[in-house]
Amino acid sequence: MPRFFFLWVILVVPFCMMGQRKSAAPQKKEINASASSWGIGVNTNTNSGLLGGFSFIKTFKNRSFINLDFTNTKDYREFDSPFSYNGKTYVEGKLNYLLNLRPEYGRQWALLKQSSDGGTSLNGRLATGPTLGIQKPYFVDIIYTDAAGKSIQTSVPMANALDNTYSKSVISGEGSFFSGFSEAKMVPGWHLKTALEFKFETLKQNYLSLETGFIIDYFSQPVEILNQTTPRSVYTTGYVTFFFGKSK
Repeated sequence: MPRFFFLWVILVVPFCMMGQRKSAAPQKKEINASASSWGIGVNTNTNSGLLGGFSFIKTFKNRSFINLDFTNTKDYREFDSPFSYNGKTYVEGKLNYLLNLRPEYGRQWALLKQSSDGGTSLNGRLATGPTLGIQKPYFVDIIYTDAAGKSIQTSVPMANALDNTYSKSVISGEGSFFSGFSEAKMVPGWHLKTALEFKFETLKQNYLSLETGFIIDYFSQPVEILNQTTPRSVYTTGYVTFFFGKSK
């Protein structure tokens, strides 16, 4: 989290300074940035790997917006097992994935308007909405010995690999991400998001933008991700989302 905050400061300060220099020129007129727009984005955050999820946003002329995020939440204590089998590895003690679907409604405020000759605009955003948590079992591939002494390879939830359900079993690697959706459990919750958006207009009303901020999720019950750790109901996330979209 401190590293993400340092990155966030590095991104914010140069753009604010650049915006101040542009707004200081008297001959430049600001344009109206209240047009509606839509965009799709990819996300990275402190509770995921490099690819944290995807987003869709629709902004209206009254500066309100709706947004839909789909992200993966990891426990900060996760690490890959130091033991591998044929080059395959797995997350040590991981019991469940926590996938989040976040529909939300919010408002944005212009902190730095774009001048008529282009440049960068800066918006502050505040949004809230429900969080639908999907707690899905984490599967691993194991090799075990059956009653007849035959060696069998299969894919099972990590919980079964740890509780001696399969005798003389050895974890050989991570199972398929798509295994276990039929056993997934829904955990409803609520979230609050604060963000800054740096928006760059391009040709033909297309735009690129970078949104960075923080999210707090509160779930209706504790979610267990790792073995032998205390399940939590509250998760905080720092994130960066890159959007590509079109203004109308």
